[in-house]
Amino acid sequence: MSTEARMVQHSDKSFIRSFIFLRWMLIILASYLMFFTYLNTPLFESVVGFALAFGTSNVVLSLLPPEYFRRSTLQKAVVVLDIAFGCTALYLLRVPGTYLFFAFSLIYLLAAIRRDLKAVGFSLLAVSLFFGVLSLTRLNGQYSESINFSRALEQAFGKIEDFLTLALFFLASVFYVFLSDHVRKDAYVSGLLRTEKRRAEIMGEITRSLLSSLNSQEVLFLIVRRLSEVFEGAECSIVQLNPGSRTARVVVDSARADVTDCEVERETHPEIWQAFEARDLLFVPHVGRGPSAKSAVVLPMLAREMVLGIIHVQLNVKWNELKESDERFFRMMSATAANALRNAQLFEEMEHRAKTDYLTGLHNQGSFQAMLTTEMARAGRHGIPVSLLIIDLDFLKDVNDRLGHMVGDNVIREVAETIRAGCREYDLLARYGGEEFTVILPETSLRDAVELAERLRERIAGRAFPEAGHVTASIGVANYPANAISKEELIRVADSALYDAKNNGRNRVSHFESELVMK
Repeated sequence: MSTEARMVQHSDKSFIRSFIFLRWMLIILASYLMFFTYLNTPLFESVVGFALAFGTSNVVLSLLPPEYFRRSTLQKAVVVLDIAFGCTALYLLRVPGTYLFFAFSLIYLLAAIRRDLKAVGFSLLAVSLFFGVLSLTRLNGQYSESINFSRALEQAFGKIEDFLTLALFFLASVFYVFLSDHVRKDAYVSGLLRTEKRRAEIMGEITRSLLSSLNSQEVLFLIVRRLSEVFEGAECSIVQLNPGSRTARVVVDSARADVTDCEVERETHPEIWQAFEARDLLFVPHVGRGPSAKSAVVLPMLAREMVLGIIHVQLNVKWNELKESDERFFRMMSATAANALRNAQLFEEMEHRAKTDYLTGLHNQGSFQAMLTTEMARAGRHGIPVSLLIIDLDFLKDVNDRLGHMVGDNVIREVAETIRAGCREYDLLARYGGEEFTVILPETSLRDAVELAERLRERIAGRAFPEAGHVTASIGVANYPANAISKEELIRVADSALYDAKNNGRNRVSHFESELVMK
């Protein structure tokens, strides 16, 4: 369970405890007043049953899970139950010979439904004044008709006692209505404040985490994982769209970490394209049909009016509306995620450029050194061979001098494509400098490396280059552990073999046997 969900649940429990306590106070007070009023009367057993019934209802409410109290149906049912209990109790505590309980019942009904303190106060004042005037009128009438003033006063005070009993419960019931409503609102506001505070903390954590990561895939997965935590149980994914082909694919998914490049059908999730076209947040109250229908929030990740991706959040429950606080959080998340992703993409582009030769698109010399170090270490750990080819184009300087450097650059570019086409998928190619290329051949013996070098030499020699015609290449081959036991030695042996090929007529492959290296 996420921290935010625990905070909301704690707020719910606090409200429920307070609400149940207030309700017990009202039930106990009503039971006390009714028991003494109907003691030794035929209705006493009925009154006891009535009090037990509503006490049982409070026990049932206290046993319900906290999430049930968020449902409007339960809240309405409790209000109806409280109205029935309050009005019945007012009737049982009525003042004989008056309809005061009826007026109090109407005011109580107004308080339970409207929760308007001014209207309730005005109604109570009007009823109290009316009842006071009526009581004084009756008292004067009784006094004028009787010479026994003390008897008339005694009768009046007897009704006043009944009135005070009725008024006590009425005031307690109205107090319960407003206080329970205040507790509910206080719990709601407190929950909102805690939620906002927690979300602000989460946004800070996410911002720091996103800005500290410069790997775009890590950034995307972090976004969906954190969103899934905030909206507990939500399934979050990031989708990238291709407007040209009108296709969409899931890049990362919070529920399935191994899901990448999964195509999304347009008919299944039309809301993704709607959010993309509108370039704004889209709330969908009902995704799917039947009991499994849920709500979804779809929002584009915008950076300089460019949509980097679509965040798709399928909530674990149906929402009738998107709260302002939730919308604000989604928009902040989208903006933060878009900026972080753009930074990661820019870094990856810069890193790629730093490792790549601008002319051929192959790895450059710095990247070659790092790759060879890695492969040599792996070969040493697992006891497997690794071979190295150094390829040098013959007489390219003459091409540059006769036809210009643009033609020479085209030759270098097309030779790179020829070498790439002739190598295996896992071979590592680099431009070593000028007209020299290197090929790292993992898990390749010296013999297999020489055969591959021959095929590459034939490919290059057999290709006609625009304007330059045919160009040949000399290739030096070296192998670990046949020729060398270190990276530096492997490069030196391959370089020496290359010079041997050039000195023996060029357009050839040369390699050394191990005994020649030791001389």
